[in-house]
Amino acid sequence: MTKTQEPDELFEYKFEYHLSEDQSVGEKFYLAQTLREAVKDFRHTCRKRDLHPHRLHISRWNRWKKEWNRLN
Repeated sequence: MTKTQEPDELFEYKFEYHLSEDQSVGEKFYLAQTLREAVKDFRHTCRKRDLHPHRLHISRWNRWKKEWNRLN
C-alpha cells in the first residue's frame, strides 16, 4: 500500500515597487511554495513586460495573523 503524499503548502507573496521616477507604487502578487519561486515568477513578469522596478519590497501573507510580514 502506498502512502499518499500531501501537496506542499503555497504562500502568497506581495511585491511592491516603483517604476522610474513615478511616485505611485505597483503591486504584484504570486502564489508559490518558496520565496525563490516567487522571485523567479516576478523576474519573468518583469522581463515579459519590460519593467524595471526600483525600491522593491517583498512581503509574505501570514494567514494566522491576517497580516503581511515584510521579508526585506
